[in-house]
Amino acid sequence: MIGRRTVWSDPQVKKLLEDFIPAADEVWRLHNGKDVECRLFQKFCDEGHYGPANGGTRTSTRQGTYCCTPSGLFLGSINSNDASRTAQLLRDALAKWKTLDKKERLLPDDPAKERKNLERAEARYPDDGLVLRVHSRDLERKSAQPQEEWAQKAHNVDYAWFRKEEISHFLPAEFAKKVTFQVPRETLARLARFHFADNVRGQTDAYPADAVESVELTGTVKDIKKGQVIIEYEGKVKLKDSRRTFEGFLRGTAAWDSRKLKFSQFEIVAAGLRSGATQYNFRQNDAGPAPIGFCAVLAGDKPSDKIAPAHFYGYGWR
Repeated sequence: MIGRRTVWSDPQVKKLLEDFIPAADEVWRLHNGKDVECRLFQKFCDEGHYGPANGGTRTSTRQGTYCCTPSGLFLGSINSNDASRTAQLLRDALAKWKTLDKKERLLPDDPAKERKNLERAEARYPDDGLVLRVHSRDLERKSAQPQEEWAQKAHNVDYAWFRKEEISHFLPAEFAKKVTFQVPRETLARLARFHFADNVRGQTDAYPADAVESVELTGTVKDIKKGQVIIEYEGKVKLKDSRRTFEGFLRGTAAWDSRKLKFSQFEIVAAGLRSGATQYNFRQNDAGPAPIGFCAVLAGDKPSDKIAPAHFYGYGWR
C-alpha cells in the first residue's frame, strides 16, 4: 500500500507505465517454486538488486520492482518507494527494450500450454464458498503518533477464504427470529490467527495455533423478510504469543439469501488493542498498546479479488 500511494499513483510513473504491462505477485513462491512460472522469475530476479549478481544470496529476499521482457531478459530493478527513482528505472528499461529484436523479447513457444501445471494457491479459490476482503488499519489514538505520515495513514488488505461446507458455520440450524447459535471455534480460530494479525504497515507472521487464548462469536437471527435472513454477530477474541498480542471485540451483520443460498451481505469487524511487533511489520518503534481495527466484507468478483490469502498455506487445504 505504501508503494501504491507514493510510487504508482505518481503522474510521471503512470505515464511511463503506458509502455509496460504491470503485474504484481507474492514473491516467496516465485523465488522458491519449481514450476515454469517460478523459473522464469528466478531467471531475471537473480540479476536484480538482491540477487547474487549484486552480492545477495540464494535466500535473500527478491522483493522489489523488476523490468523484464516476456522471454525473461532482465532490463532493470529497484526496491524503492521513491517515485523519481522508479521513473528513471522505467526509462532505462524501455531504452534497453528498444535495442532488442523480436526473438530476444519473446519466448520461442507459447507458454499458455503450461498454465495447467502452475502450482498457484489461486487454483484452490472456493468458487462456491465464502470469500472475504479483510481491511486492516490503525484506529484513532488519544495522543498524536510520533511517526512518519505514511505510517499514520497506513492500511492493508488481505483475503479470507471459506469452503462451501464452512458457510453453514455462520448460519443457524433453524431460520427463525431470535434464534441464536455459536460459530465453531475452529473456524473462528483460523480467521483470527491469519487475518487479525497486525499487517497494517507491512508483512507479518500469522499467529500460531496455541496463541488463540479465546475466540467466540454468537449469531442471532434478527429478522426474516423477502427471503433474506438478517443475522447479527457479537463476540470477542484474545491472541497472544511471545512477540505480540491482540485483544478486542467482534461485531458483525449478514444477510443470507435463502433463495439463492448465498450471503448477499456479510461484514465482521474486529477492534481492540494490539501490542508488540514482528520482524517486518514496522512496529519496532510503535509497539503499543494501541488501537487497531479489522473489517472483513464480501469480496467482489474481479480477478484482483481472487488473490489467495497471505497465509493460505497455513490453512492446511489440500
